[in-house]
Amino acid sequence: CLQGIHCKSKPSSGIFNSFCHDAPVHLSSTVLKSMKISTVMKCVQGSPCSLHLNVKGTLSLHENIRGLEICSLSLDTQQSQCTHVRFARKKTKMLNGKKVQVQFNCIEVDVAQHIYVTMKTVPNYCEVKLSQEYYVEARRFDYNVDRARKIISVNVSNFLRDQDYYVRLCHKWFTCEDIGAFAVIKGKESLKSVSLKYSQLLPCLCIEGWLAIPDARRIQLCPFQNGKYYTKALWDNIVYNPVTQTLAWEPACPVLVVVNLCRLMKSNDHCEDIQNSSKNSPEKVKYSRVDTHPRLCMKFTTKAGSWVKCPFAHGEFP
Repeated sequence: CLQGIHCKSKPSSGIFNSFCHDAPVHLSSTVLKSMKISTVMKCVQGSPCSLHLNVKGTLSLHENIRGLEICSLSLDTQQSQCTHVRFARKKTKMLNGKKVQVQFNCIEVDVAQHIYVTMKTVPNYCEVKLSQEYYVEARRFDYNVDRARKIISVNVSNFLRDQDYYVRLCHKWFTCEDIGAFAVIKGKESLKSVSLKYSQLLPCLCIEGWLAIPDARRIQLCPFQNGKYYTKALWDNIVYNPVTQTLAWEPACPVLVVVNLCRLMKSNDHCEDIQNSSKNSPEKVKYSRVDTHPRLCMKFTTKAGSWVKCPFAHGEFP
């Protein structure tokens, strides 16, 4: 406790304070407010460093409040930890109404943990409670792209307890689909980097990493989502079936795009849209009974610009 209030803190089961009762009439529900959550690293010489939850709360002292209890529930494992702090009763009565800041940093957590934190009064008054979900920061990626060799080098920081870490490249749709580039960073190794090979820099290309433990939360970084990576490769997958006279395009990535058939003008190379041919995608687009004229093209329009592909421009389409 800050501001000179004497406190005693100890772990608790959370059971003794789990049932709430009505607050006294003169006790406002706002006596407890402004809970802030962060993490702190604790390092003891000769032992590995460990990560702890750091929770600060502000309470207006009241004669009917003898302390605070804070609990953390892991939403991944359903395990809970509780600590309660009790105030010296004489000081509390003398400083009735004065604001005091209480800080807890004794609850150990792991990276990438999803936590539900509650702060309650002792005794537990139903109307006086703060709660918040908190996601413990995962280990971070730094990356470099070597376009000449088509390699993404990934560096991972925030390693704790010498745990192994998986890193891969994937294409993000509803889930991140595997594209084969996969590596393990060994926790005991001093060098925390790997090189992963890619075929094309597409907007949905992501770096995904997770701890080598069961049910670990996966962290994704998708650095190529902006417009400059809307490369021509996105529009390459055009297929023509001469038997059914069907022209189809299937996206390599989920992309919001308007697709039109258009005719390329001889005079200025402008591609004039064909009426009633507009289709929205992020899914497969098909056109039936298509005339295989050399100047018949497909136009793809996104927020980043327009691209025109003319599949029959060089004779027979394969």
